[in-house]
Amino acid sequence: MNLKDEIRLLFTARTGVMQVLTDDEQRLREVLSDACRQLSGPSGRFGLYVWDMADQFRELIPGHPAFDGSPDTTPDTILPKIETSKTPGIYYLPDFHHIWSVKKTAIRKLRNLAVSLGQSRDVQRMIVISTPPDLLPEDVRHPVELKRDVPVLEMTRPDKTEMALVFRQILGDTLPSGPMGDKLVETALGLSGSAARQVAKRVFVEVSWAGKRAAGEQSLDTIHAEKRRLIRASGALDIVDSGETLASVGGLQVLREWLEVRREAFGQRAREYGLRPPAGLALIGIPGTGKSLCAKVAASVWQMPLLRLDMGAVFGGILGTSERNIREAIEISELISPCILWIDEIEKGFAGSSGDSGTAARVLGTFLTWMQEKDKPVCVLATANDVERLPPEFLRKGRFDEIFFLDLPTSEEREAILKVHLGRIGYRMLGQRFDLPQICKATEGFVGAEIEAVVKDAMFPAFMDQGRQIETTDLVKSAGQMVPLAKSRAEHITDLRQLVVRGEARNASRTAPDLQVNCEQIRGERFLEIPPNFSK
Repeated sequence: MNLKDEIRLLFTARTGVMQVLTDDEQRLREVLSDACRQLSGPSGRFGLYVWDMADQFRELIPGHPAFDGSPDTTPDTILPKIETSKTPGIYYLPDFHHIWSVKKTAIRKLRNLAVSLGQSRDVQRMIVISTPPDLLPEDVRHPVELKRDVPVLEMTRPDKTEMALVFRQILGDTLPSGPMGDKLVETALGLSGSAARQVAKRVFVEVSWAGKRAAGEQSLDTIHAEKRRLIRASGALDIVDSGETLASVGGLQVLREWLEVRREAFGQRAREYGLRPPAGLALIGIPGTGKSLCAKVAASVWQMPLLRLDMGAVFGGILGTSERNIREAIEISELISPCILWIDEIEKGFAGSSGDSGTAARVLGTFLTWMQEKDKPVCVLATANDVERLPPEFLRKGRFDEIFFLDLPTSEEREAILKVHLGRIGYRMLGQRFDLPQICKATEGFVGAEIEAVVKDAMFPAFMDQGRQIETTDLVKSAGQMVPLAKSRAEHITDLRQLVVRGEARNASRTAPDLQVNCEQIRGERFLEIPPNFSK
């Protein structure tokens, strides 16, 4: 049930006082106006009246019965005037928390009115109070004394229907019909009502200045850029532009095939078939194995937005905002859906929350409940370096469609990774130019990020040597100067591999056992000897 229907229901049920959590007063006034018109019907019986400390009383629906109170109402007299009013309708009081935070008698009066207005049979009136949803402390936002008497609703962001109405109101004939118009509206989903109006006005001005008849592809870029800026500024979410493709990934064939076979799972044909789209994917492995890259590739393969949730920002705000931050992130992701909600290094956000009765436990509980019950096509993609720090309930069966372990790359995978990074700096015909088997042997035990670093470091001596092209010897020497994680974190890698052994995770690579690096053997050895003829 949407907010307008909730308000109509409460008014019809003769609720005396209600509260709406929102900072978008313009949109709330529009919702209240529509509710009054529907409640009134042709008779125009119910009016909408707003009072605030700056402009006093105003009538928001012209032609309805005028309020019979004097215009110079004060914070001390506003509630008694509504109580004795003979004018039926909804009385909207924005920012009333400024009054009840300093006048405790206002809270008592509201409790009295919640009963008396609800019992009134002659003149039907309802008071609506709005307060910002992130107002702190909580007792100012919603006093504990009112919790039993005053129902609280929260205004969510506009859905597709409401967003289309905003764009039609502002863009008029410049909003194209058909697929392009739908795409403009869908691109704006996730914005608040006020932000959507701001973006729509900017699009209208740009179209007018350009002398065009209708908005087009350039307007999509404008909406996307503004949406990214506004969402990033609003809290813990960011929209990530993914320019990566499957060609960016070296190896990880099992994971790549898993992504490919689910490419069409979010479309209409899949829904008609009864196919359930992926709800969650977990990628586990030591740093540098390509987990973040795979999140971007997944968004590219599935052709959907990638939202990154910063758990540090969820918990890093003012005390008391963490639970609202996670709810807001969930709300935005559902509005933008189908999409991927990416949580990088998730153990840092939820470490130590299991068994905790504080904020972290409540945030975890909210998130896990949503993961279990969500009905919107939002795929949660979580990456983790250390599963031991995660609450055990997080990775239990049913939370994720699949849990992949990204191990150290095999020789074939290291060669593929080398080709990706050498190709990015312009090298072609790699098999003829480089001794790839020799480089792969020199990088045994290296993760993808370390191989990328090998390529970058090898460029420096070549550049200083009259800008020549890099050679096999440069790459092998660069590798020999690094201490890979396979040596420094050998025990940790061995522990992570037990996830696959115990059947708790699936290997992301098609890896033969004899090709795996034995970390226990590496641990006590000097990892790579640099042959004497490679020193310059």
